[in-house]
Amino acid sequence: MQPEERYLTIAKQRLRTWVYGNLKTKAPCIVLLHGGLDCLETWKDFPNQLALQTGLPVVAYERFGHGKSGRLRERRQADYRHHEAEVVLPEVLKLLGLDQVILVGHSDGAAMALMAVASLVDKVKGVCAIAPPLVPEKTVRDGILVAIDEYEKGNLADKLRVFHGESTDALFYGWAKAWLSKEFDQWSCAKELQQINCPVLLVFGKADDYGYQSSLNKLLTHLKDKPTVLLMEAVGHMPHHYARKETIQAINKLIKSI
Repeated sequence: MQPEERYLTIAKQRLRTWVYGNLKTKAPCIVLLHGGLDCLETWKDFPNQLALQTGLPVVAYERFGHGKSGRLRERRQADYRHHEAEVVLPEVLKLLGLDQVILVGHSDGAAMALMAVASLVDKVKGVCAIAPPLVPEKTVRDGILVAIDEYEKGNLADKLRVFHGESTDALFYGWAKAWLSKEFDQWSCAKELQQINCPVLLVFGKADDYGYQSSLNKLLTHLKDKPTVLLMEAVGHMPHHYARKETIQAINKLIKSI
C-alpha cells in the first residue's frame, strides 16, 4: 500500500503527513508519532504493515524540524514534548477531521502520545507507547552523550542529514541539549499519566540503550488502570523494527479490546 502524502498548515508552517488507507471522520484511525531524531522515512514499512494487519487507516506525521516539515523557529525548551502533545497533535487531528484515534508512538513520540490523552480525552480510544523515555535519569542521559559523540566524531550526522538536510544540526542539538539541561531535571508528566482513561499498551525491549525500568515504574505508579506490558528479551530501543511481528500483534489485541 502506497501512502498519500499530504501537507498541513499549522502556525503558518507546512507539516508533512503520510496517509495509508481512507480516512473517515467517525471511524477509528491509527496515528503514529515518531522518535526524537526520526521522520516519516525512518518508520520504514511499519505503517504499511500496521494498516494491512489491523485493517485501519494509518496517519504518520512529521514534526516541525524533522524531514520535510517546517523548520524549528527557536531552540527547544524542556517542555517541548508537552507542546507537541497539547498544541500540535490536536491541531493535526482537527485538520484531518479525525474523531476516533489510537495513538502509537515511539520513544519521544511515545511520551507525547501518552501525554496527549489528557488534552484529547474524547478522541483517544487507546495508546501504544513503544520505548517511551519518561525519566531524565543517568541511563538516558548517558545514551544521549554517546549519541553526541557519534554525531561529532562518527557517522551519525551524515546518516541524519539524509533525512533532515540543513535542519539536522538544529534538530540534533535541540533534542540533546533539552534532555541534558538543568530545566529537564524538573520535567514530569505524572499529572498527564494520571488522567489517562483509555487502554494502554507499553512495549519495551530489555536491551534498550536508554534503559526502560524507571519509565516503566513511573507508568505503573501513575496510570489509574493496569496497562498491558510487552517486555522483550534481547530487543533494543526499536521493537517496532526488530520485533515487528510481536509489536503489531500486541497493537491488534489492544485495538480489539477497545
